[in-house]
Amino acid sequence: MTDEQLRQAEEIETDPPAAETEETEKNWAEEAQKFQDLYLRCAAETDNMRRRFQKEREEQARYSAEKVIKSMLPVLDNLGLALSYVKEDASADVRSLAEGVRMTMKGFNDSLAENGVTPITAERGAVFDPNLHEALGQVPESDLAPGSISQEVQKGYMLYDRLLRPAKVLVSVAAD
Repeated sequence: MTDEQLRQAEEIETDPPAAETEETEKNWAEEAQKFQDLYLRCAAETDNMRRRFQKEREEQARYSAEKVIKSMLPVLDNLGLALSYVKEDASADVRSLAEGVRMTMKGFNDSLAENGVTPITAERGAVFDPNLHEALGQVPESDLAPGSISQEVQKGYMLYDRLLRPAKVLVSVAAD
């Protein structure tokens, strides 16, 4: 090969045609677009995971005492049961003891309220809600609409918006 031919061959190898250059640049632009899209998707997913973990941490902290509170509800029930047995004509000592139990119950209820626990209302005549109440039985009632609460047997409680224990009730049915 002559020097001229060698120079022409080198030019051909070093300078690709303009069409190939445009195609290569187009491929690089597409590749860059893919990576930018991937980056944005990963950034969005990371942000979503961070928010989800933050929400889960907050929820865990909010409901962390649920097990302890559930275990204390029978104690509260027993204090109320003890008070229900105190008669009006009881001795001064018994009334004094009952007043101490009432004060203990009030302090207990106040502590529960401070921690997001609220009692479920299950008053006589209120509409039975299966999401909040557990029906233990039916009672024929002529003065209540069927499906209403006739009597509350055991108080129910909510922890913020979560049911801790449903109120156990008797539900009215039409009297024969």
